[in-house]
Amino acid sequence: MSLDLQRSELERFQFQIVKDEPETLIGLRQKWYPDCLLTKITYVVFIRKVQHLSVDIIEADRDQLQTDAKQLNPSLLPRGFQAGVAVITIYIADRVDFEAQSLCKQKPKIRFAWFYLPAALEQSSSKTFSLKETPLWGFLYYSKFRYLIRRLLQPTDAPVQEPKSVVGIVFGVVLVGYLICFAILILAL
Repeated sequence: MSLDLQRSELERFQFQIVKDEPETLIGLRQKWYPDCLLTKITYVVFIRKVQHLSVDIIEADRDQLQTDAKQLNPSLLPRGFQAGVAVITIYIADRVDFEAQSLCKQKPKIRFAWFYLPAALEQSSSKTFSLKETPLWGFLYYSKFRYLIRRLLQPTDAPVQEPKSVVGIVFGVVLVGYLICFAILILAL
């Protein structure tokens, strides 16, 4: 299986393809999210075909991919100043070890304005392995991450309609309301 379907999905999501090899794709996209308190997320997506996915492969890749992601991040905003980086690794494998399946499903380590999410498709069984829950740290973004991961693991021709962060919208409205009330109080003094 080639990575043509995943490449099409990345292009549909308006990713810039920065590496395109038979076994590896790397895509880059920056996007502002008004529904996430006006945050700019830089996505660096690595897609790899491997025969047998193990924890050793994921851990070895994580260190290298995070270094690569820092070099690929063209944002002028400092990380954390309404800007974050999401490194998403998609593995297309013939076989996925149980330990690798578990690693793909577990919550990522907490890092400031930085997310690393591995996910895998085991072709022999057509099963996917990825984080299903929403960690508290960065909860505004996980519906977007999961949607992108699902689309890359199992590409579809459906139009791209990223989910909105309802909690982010509510927080945004409350924050704007608070700022308006604060401005009125200042002007009244």
